[in-house]
Amino acid sequence: MDLREKRSESPAGQVRNVVKSCIEEKTNKDWIKDSGERKTDTENKKRCINAQTSQDRRRRVKKQTENKEKTIKRRRNEEEGQIEKESQAKKTSKDGRIERRRFEEGQIVKEKKGEKTSKDKKIKRRGIEEGQTEKESQAEKKTSKDARIKRRRVEEGPLQMESHADKKTSEHESYKNIQIDKENKKTTEENSKGTNIEQKEEKNKRLRSEDPLESGSIQKRPCLDIERPAPLDVNNYSFHSIVGRGGFGWVMLASFRPKKQLVAIKILTKESEKNDCHAIAKEARLLKISRECAFLCQSYAVFQSELEAFFVLEYASGKSLWKMISREGKLPTSRIRFYTAEMVVALQFLHSKGIIHRDLKPGNILIDKDGHIKICDFGMAEENIIGQRKTYGLAGTPGYRAPEILSFEDYNAGVDWWSFGVTMYKMATGVLPFSAAGSIQKQRLVIIMKPPTYPCDMNEEMLDLLPKLLEINETQRIGLNGNIREHAFYSTINWEDLENRRLETPFQPGMPSVDDFEEFPITFSRQSSSEKENLKDFSEVDPNWNWQE
Repeated sequence: MDLREKRSESPAGQVRNVVKSCIEEKTNKDWIKDSGERKTDTENKKRCINAQTSQDRRRRVKKQTENKEKTIKRRRNEEEGQIEKESQAKKTSKDGRIERRRFEEGQIVKEKKGEKTSKDKKIKRRGIEEGQTEKESQAEKKTSKDARIKRRRVEEGPLQMESHADKKTSEHESYKNIQIDKENKKTTEENSKGTNIEQKEEKNKRLRSEDPLESGSIQKRPCLDIERPAPLDVNNYSFHSIVGRGGFGWVMLASFRPKKQLVAIKILTKESEKNDCHAIAKEARLLKISRECAFLCQSYAVFQSELEAFFVLEYASGKSLWKMISREGKLPTSRIRFYTAEMVVALQFLHSKGIIHRDLKPGNILIDKDGHIKICDFGMAEENIIGQRKTYGLAGTPGYRAPEILSFEDYNAGVDWWSFGVTMYKMATGVLPFSAAGSIQKQRLVIIMKPPTYPCDMNEEMLDLLPKLLEINETQRIGLNGNIREHAFYSTINWEDLENRRLETPFQPGMPSVDDFEEFPITFSRQSSSEKENLKDFSEVDPNWNWQE
């Protein structure tokens, strides 16, 4: 056994060991205690440090928050100040604009007042000048009139003395003096007209020189006055009522102001679907040709505006055959003979000129003031149908169309003689010979399958003539086949006297006075001299119309 082990097993060694172990135990406890204290101190220090750090962090956060709030507040204050400044600036500018506007309006009012004053002065000066011109013209007229009266009295004195001696000589002399007076009157009117034109030109020059728009730096523009004869100016007509209307346009009762003469004016719109420039020009040509026949509607003048074409026609105061038939039911045979004989003359004249009417019916046959018929409305007429030439196309009014038109075949003047026969049948019975209802094919079948019925009391000559007019085969139809004037129905007609309007008419409607009609307010487009807006070589006046008297 080792010595060390023996000592430790001895009682003294055991005591020493116990003491040693106690000391070691104490030492360990102290070390544990110290280490625990140290550990606690470290934790406390850490805790303090952490607390200090979190406090510092909170302080920094708080400070940052305060700084942010201060920045936001400062920015908000700056923005509010900026907005207030801008609103004040806007208000200031608005006040300035209002003030400037008021100033400008004041200037405008002053300028208008100045313009009005200058305008009143011009009007006053113009009125004075016109008054002086009127006084001068009245004085000239009065002087010339007194001179003419004096001269006439001087001339009539010796004429009265000579009339007792030689009546024929006095008549010749008086006629001669009347002609001289007319020539003097015409010369005086021409001179006065020339004087008025010169005065107008001087007045226009003076007005243009006074016009502020044509002075200064602005270049002067010439004033172009278009001189038109009175019948070619729509302003020289008064319009009273509408007497006819259709797809072509309308017809108005009017009066030519200088003569106070009643006329009918047909008005066509240039740009409508049914009226092209070719159709309008064609109707103007046909109306010019119609002046050669007494039983066709006469045209006095044709003229135009930007949008309309005007046909000045004679006014038929007796209205139309259609209105006469509607009023009386059917017409006496003598009246039918007279009216249809004049229609024969008119149709033969048109056909000799190569013209077919294509719309002959009672509504297009008028009665003039003396009781003679006038065929009107050449809107559907066709030209240059001469010899073997034919035309085609649907034309005319249902019930009056010839079968060859309904068959869409080529045709010639025979279609007018068919319509003539239908019109005669309508005048004699008051009804149409064939129904106008249904389609074109149905109307054609009715004509072929169902011949017209003739009243038992119909005149024998008319009963023989009508079937020859209503012949389905146009080559066998009277008018084309044979001379209709030689038919027994017209045996009592003196054709020479008829053509010269010497036969007595069934009745004479007469012509009403212009004063019996009120003026109808109507406006048209302006009358332009532009070639683009006008039909070429269109406007003209009938040379036989004495519109100047």
